[in-house]
Amino acid sequence: MSVLIVGGGLSGLSAAWELERLGVDYRLIEVKPRLGGNIHTHRERGFVMDGGAFLLEKYSDWQFLAALGIPDALEKAGRYRDGELVYFREGTQTLVDALTAKLHGTVMLRMAVSSIGAIQGGYGVCLENGVLLEAAGVIIAAPARYAERMLRTLLPDAAQYFADYQYDPVVRVSLGYRREDVPVPPERPDGGLFRFVEGYTFPSRVPDGYVLVRAGVRLDRDAQVNTSEAALARVRALLPDAIPVVEWAAYWAEDHPLTRGLPEHQAMMAEIEGALPSGLVLVGSDYRAKRLNDQIEQGQAAARAVQEATS
Repeated sequence: MSVLIVGGGLSGLSAAWELERLGVDYRLIEVKPRLGGNIHTHRERGFVMDGGAFLLEKYSDWQFLAALGIPDALEKAGRYRDGELVYFREGTQTLVDALTAKLHGTVMLRMAVSSIGAIQGGYGVCLENGVLLEAAGVIIAAPARYAERMLRTLLPDAAQYFADYQYDPVVRVSLGYRREDVPVPPERPDGGLFRFVEGYTFPSRVPDGYVLVRAGVRLDRDAQVNTSEAALARVRALLPDAIPVVEWAAYWAEDHPLTRGLPEHQAMMAEIEGALPSGLVLVGSDYRAKRLNDQIEQGQAAARAVQEATS
């Protein structure tokens, strides 16, 4: 039996990459039509726009970049705390593409897992289309709201905790303007509708003479911001005298986990992890991984843990 990875975001891809390196047979299942989770890069008219966060905290050497064949993919944006802020020159999807190129196992897109149960010698994984897969081990790298239903029978206490998991959903809006038409950075309005409003002129990301305005607009039905188009309209309204030359919006429901930041979350995760049966691992940004390198490294560690438990 192979190892099953549920979730094709950064943690799931990293787990698959490590299993590939270890020579362990695996199957990766992703409910979306593409891999990468909220990491999605859009290029238009010389602008490079990311659907997720693109300024990343870096506090150590990211040796995985060289291993993936992209050692020079980063640009430095400046110092931050005791590290630095960096970004991928050609978009953060550069990392997803490099990981995907390393994989030769089975990848199933547009497929969802409904439940996971213990069977003799491993796990039975029921897909939403009714197919039952057998796996020696399982790595759940999906958001907590999906892990809840997968674990409902196998681990009800963990499922109950994940059922109440909270996010701060935002639409990430990117608008390109002529530099002379907008202030940098743009003014952020008062109130809680905007999580952030930023302006960038990085040469590798923005054509000369232009500025990229990025904003995180919270979904708010009372404020009638409930679609990506409504979020775009709200950001356009911040600069009513300027006409954007490009505009793009990306929405990911689990983009900003709130529960992970609660004081009790780490203790709760330790309790859940201690109750997980051998060969079943939870990994991803909803659980313990806070930064991009955490997702990579913890995904790899999950693969090694499952390989050890099932060998």
